[in-house]
Amino acid sequence: MTRRGVRVLAGAIGLVLLLAAGLWIWQASSRPASVEGTALAYLDALESGDTDALADVSAPVPETVLTAFAAADERISDVALTSVDQSGDTATAEVSFVLAGDQRLASLSLSQADGRWRVSASALGAVRAETSLGDLIAVGDATFANDEEIALFPAVYSVAPAPRELLAGEAEAIVLPGDPVEVALEVTLLPAATEAAQTALDDHLADCTAGGAAIPAGCGIRIPWGTEFQSVSDIRYRIETSPVLTLIPTGFDAVSGILVATVTGTGQDGESRTTTYLTESWSLRGDVAFTEKGLELSVW
Repeated sequence: MTRRGVRVLAGAIGLVLLLAAGLWIWQASSRPASVEGTALAYLDALESGDTDALADVSAPVPETVLTAFAAADERISDVALTSVDQSGDTATAEVSFVLAGDQRLASLSLSQADGRWRVSASALGAVRAETSLGDLIAVGDATFANDEEIALFPAVYSVAPAPRELLAGEAEAIVLPGDPVEVALEVTLLPAATEAAQTALDDHLADCTAGGAAIPAGCGIRIPWGTEFQSVSDIRYRIETSPVLTLIPTGFDAVSGILVATVTGTGQDGESRTTTYLTESWSLRGDVAFTEKGLELSVW
């Protein structure tokens, strides 16, 4: 064989070996993780707070669950995998870790689908929170209804009423795998809640006093024009003083407003008539709802 032929043959052999090595590496890297590897990856993700890794090795969960976990006050530490019991496509991993200063033991259920293992949703804990005011619960930047059982990854969380900028009343929840915990929140109104409610009321009153031929409903406006007018063609309003709002747990009172209303129409004598009325005790009442967007008023 010529020298050139030897070089070509050697190059071909090298290429085959390189391709074989690449194929072996690809096959090794693409093999599904073992039960032990998946359980340890899950524990490591819980310990480090890596939400991407956690989503990769656990059963699918709503994005709000991952958002809440990202804001956990304390995560598990000193993790250990003590034993694994596998039967076909299901397995149970016994694990230990430290959370909130105590050594904890837990069983993690795993299942295999599409060639890979995942930790099942039964490994999550749950929180059910009750609030004395409002209908929403905040865990980190995630918001939940206060009457639902909130599935959460094991960690220590601060549970609070929502919106946080309007309501106060935080409590701690230690969430463990498969263990529901109940939290009661005594909620108080922050000063910002009254400010937001007054702003919402002022916006409502601006709509109420836009003018027109009819007295708008839900505005607390009463004009005794019936004894002087046969009909009204226009009412113009001027707010001298907005009613001052006070929040109460179930709603609001707004009192001591001063409103001027100038009514134009046809008088009882059939002639054109314009009369100005002054109300010095303009008041409104209604309900308050706290939503993800803030505060909403419903005026009676």
